[in-house]
Amino acid sequence: MYKRITAWILLFIAVLALLPAPARAAEALTEAGASFCNSDLEAAHGGVCWYVDTMGDGRLMASRLSPELQLRAQGGEADFLIEPVTDFAVEQLAWWDGQLLVSREDRLLWLDPDSGRLTAERRFAAPIDRFALSPAGLYVLSGGELSLWKGEQKQLLRKGVSRFWLEDEDRLCYMQNEETVCTLRLSTGLVSEAPNAVSDLAKPAGEELCALSLTDAKQKFPHGKYWNHMPQRGTGMAYNKQDGWTNIPCTKHNNYCGTAYQTCNGYAPYGEEISYQCWGYADKLGHDISGRDPQNYNSGSGWTKLWTSAALNNLKAGDIIRYNKNGNSTYAHSIYVTAVNGDTIVYSDCNYDGTCVIRWDQTISKSTVKRWFVFLLSAPSAAVMEPQYLLDVNARLDGADAADAEGWATFDLWLNGKLCRSGLCEFRDYITRGTPWEIRNVKPVSGVMLDESAAGALSGTVQAECKPVLVLDHYYLNSAGEAVKTKLMDLPKPDKWSYRPVCWALEQGIAAGVSATSFAPEKNCTRAQAVTFLWVLSGRPEPQGRENPFTDVSPADYYYLPVLWAVERGVTVGKSPDSFGPKSECSRAEGLTFLWCLAGRPMPAVLAEAQEPGEGEESPAEPLPNYSPFRDVGPEHYYYTPVLWAVEQGVTAGTGSELFSPKQSCTRAQIVAFLYAYSRLN
Repeated sequence: MYKRITAWILLFIAVLALLPAPARAAEALTEAGASFCNSDLEAAHGGVCWYVDTMGDGRLMASRLSPELQLRAQGGEADFLIEPVTDFAVEQLAWWDGQLLVSREDRLLWLDPDSGRLTAERRFAAPIDRFALSPAGLYVLSGGELSLWKGEQKQLLRKGVSRFWLEDEDRLCYMQNEETVCTLRLSTGLVSEAPNAVSDLAKPAGEELCALSLTDAKQKFPHGKYWNHMPQRGTGMAYNKQDGWTNIPCTKHNNYCGTAYQTCNGYAPYGEEISYQCWGYADKLGHDISGRDPQNYNSGSGWTKLWTSAALNNLKAGDIIRYNKNGNSTYAHSIYVTAVNGDTIVYSDCNYDGTCVIRWDQTISKSTVKRWFVFLLSAPSAAVMEPQYLLDVNARLDGADAADAEGWATFDLWLNGKLCRSGLCEFRDYITRGTPWEIRNVKPVSGVMLDESAAGALSGTVQAECKPVLVLDHYYLNSAGEAVKTKLMDLPKPDKWSYRPVCWALEQGIAAGVSATSFAPEKNCTRAQAVTFLWVLSGRPEPQGRENPFTDVSPADYYYLPVLWAVERGVTVGKSPDSFGPKSECSRAEGLTFLWCLAGRPMPAVLAEAQEPGEGEESPAEPLPNYSPFRDVGPEHYYYTPVLWAVEQGVTAGTGSELFSPKQSCTRAQIVAFLYAYSRLN
């Protein structure tokens, strides 16, 4: 009897072990071998790709190769076996420690990856926006609250969060507005701030430009249609219709149709297919929108091929990404990026599920793509993508004479349906493949009307002088005089006063751009930014205390530690006893006073000499005379002494005409120039 009871108890314990409760499932997450994982609309493991059916009812789907199809996959004729995993809609998913986690409204569900059976769930007070996992535990954003769960224990990290992601095990990034990304170091609790990497695909001004706008592209390739050029598949009548779409899904998407050079869906800019399926579709969008052939990368087209995932740090709209899910080449996929916002990539693609279906406004995170990264085709920069004049998509170069000393040569240009005029032009023929040229002295030869008001298609030949335009990368010089490549396109020119200070700030990490391509030297600084610059310049010191006198500064703010440090150091006392005014624009007087306080409030030599009493005399009681070189700065102003000190030390020379302009907002270039001059004193 005793043995029988013991056996039943052991059996009961064994059954419990096979039925994980929510707490057990959450605790198991911390024992995973992977370093971290962010939830997304797709996940992959072991030759299976799970994804949210955004084209349908939002159910969780599984795409895999069945055993009988794996042999065919080796021969290049793979078909995917797609099956639903759930009979209800889900929002996000992640693969972690042998389990599949999905979010559904206010619940987090643990699913068996093979059967889709629910093994555990946890409810939250509000709908779940996103979750992430690491050995530290489960991170959940719900109702604006970002929390870390360790089993049943909850630790509130931040409030008012709109989005977040794990950059790695120690860096948690979050956003409380659309302008700034805050990075929390989990090991130290320090928070740093950087501009949000925002970009959006926009058409340059001018209706005559041949490059498609995003709206044009969506109309040309409608969402839900099929980029399938072979509706007559099997008839032996292969043809290429890369600019069209059909209502027919492709079921043999990897099967060459009729000729070795044409597939069901291929990109053939020069009459011969060079890429196909999702890759071909992405190339086609890249060509039509930028006006240049993505496959002609690194050869004057403006496109650049990058092979490391670090390229994602400068990702922008218009780029093309190729990634292999879980390192499995069977699931390699290409996407065309239409927008970037923080960690979120918005894209268009084709053939995601093997049917050539076209999708727009899909999303995936940078952190997910980084795990499966293969390469990135970086689109031409804004300067290249925004030509000032008409682009002629059908121009051919014939009969070139020898170029003169300046590189100009005379060409006969054959046109089809486009106007031609002097300015920056581009020839997209099979020879130049997207090289930008400058064109001048356009003269009609035959059959061409140059009147821009003329209606209808124009065709014929013109003669013009042409010269290739070299598109240069952007560089700045570091302190060693070495050229450093940068994506920032609005840096001051080398002959401008702000050039050297901005280069120094970039090299030292004092300041970064406001976006991937803009430093914005003329943009006004806020008080929070100015104090943060000083804090970074000082080596990011840790405040000795955490006493915060200001009601408008909270631990969730990127400038929290800089402001506490500045108060301790005597750099600032705020705009009032309980207000710092972090979002107020920093005036030139405030910025220079911050710097003077950081320097230890030194006495200008001219004031020290005037205040020094003679032997046997007392300190002068009368107000000091005005030693200011500026008409708008006097002894009655709080910034009088800081300005005199700054002038003596060569930190500032004013704004001209004997003015310092103390109430004028301090631009990013000006505050950086103050810091640069101060750094040279030490």
